[in-house]
Amino acid sequence: MSEGFDPDGFGQNDPDYRSRRTPRVAVDESASLTPPDRYKVEIKVRDVSASGFMAECAQPVLIGSNILLEIPGVGPVHAQVRWQLGNKMGGMFLDPISLARWEWTAVRSPEAV
Repeated sequence: MSEGFDPDGFGQNDPDYRSRRTPRVAVDESASLTPPDRYKVEIKVRDVSASGFMAECAQPVLIGSNILLEIPGVGPVHAQVRWQLGNKMGGMFLDPISLARWEWTAVRSPEAV
């Protein structure tokens, strides 16, 4: 592990760290993912952006593997696992998505509340 790695900051002190291009939205929602040659695994998505997500996952998932993330109200989204540390994992969507499509992150009008 690189010196200066901060698990809560995901390596901002590491000289190889690259800042995120898209802002993240905190969520606390259940979803499922399907790794290659495996059954569905339940996860808890903790944050999401147009380009990726961070989730808690009790099962180890191979870094670099392509997965199918099933999002309620959106459907299947193809992603690649980029990191896993303990029970936390991060993925990059293979095609950026619009957060407005997700009921988790869509801005709701005051009448809808």
